[in-house]
Amino acid sequence: MKLLLFLGLSLLVVLMVPGAEGKIFERCELARVLKQYQFEGFVGRKVTDWFCLAQHESSYNTAAVHDNGRSRDYGIFQINSQYWCDDGKTAGSKNACCISCYS
Repeated sequence: MKLLLFLGLSLLVVLMVPGAEGKIFERCELARVLKQYQFEGFVGRKVTDWFCLAQHESSYNTAAVHDNGRSRDYGIFQINSQYWCDDGKTAGSKNACCISCYS
């Protein structure tokens, strides 16, 4: 349940960006957004933890995509198409969140 809530909040960050072009956040801007959407204390983590994750996974880029040959990771927190979303390309995707990877 906590993971689904995390994914939902992750998608909020992606959905804040108009259109499908994506956005590369500035460091302080992302910190403000994470605080605004109450990531502080979410699943026992601090905003600095989420900030660090976004920095290392996507360099704050909401349009980041990484293809490992079997599946793809999408967005600022690199949500994986094998388990969490449907990208129409990943064979056997579980799509546990019943969402498109391109939301």
